[in-house]
Amino acid sequence: MHLIITALTAASLAILLVLLALNTIRLRMKYSAAFGDGGHQDLVSSIRAHGNLSEYMPIGITLIGLLEASGVDFTILAGLAGGFVLCRVLNAIGLFNPPGPPGPARSIGIVGTLLILLGLAGWLIWTVLGPFLGQ
Repeated sequence: MHLIITALTAASLAILLVLLALNTIRLRMKYSAAFGDGGHQDLVSSIRAHGNLSEYMPIGITLIGLLEASGVDFTILAGLAGGFVLCRVLNAIGLFNPPGPPGPARSIGIVGTLLILLGLAGWLIWTVLGPFLGQ
């Protein structure tokens, strides 16, 4: 069984995670801040962008993988997986805005992420329970 959508999603998000980690490392070196943020807003943003992706990435990849392994519609799942990656990129970009209310990139990124995760979770529940409910 080949999990093409899952593999491409995981690879894309892994690349984004490495880029965000490298930015955090760069800023830690710049400010000599081995721990914490040293009071530097750009380092706070970098730490949160990296951490935020680390928090949402595992459940997204897991849901995509379980759905793909269940044999759901390839095109719809690919679209949702692509949307998940796009939303994670937008959220990361949005976290680099100055302090204050979230900008459009972050707002679209997090709302999109949550809606896609909810949709994937619902679809997975339906896929698993549907046969037991006569669907």
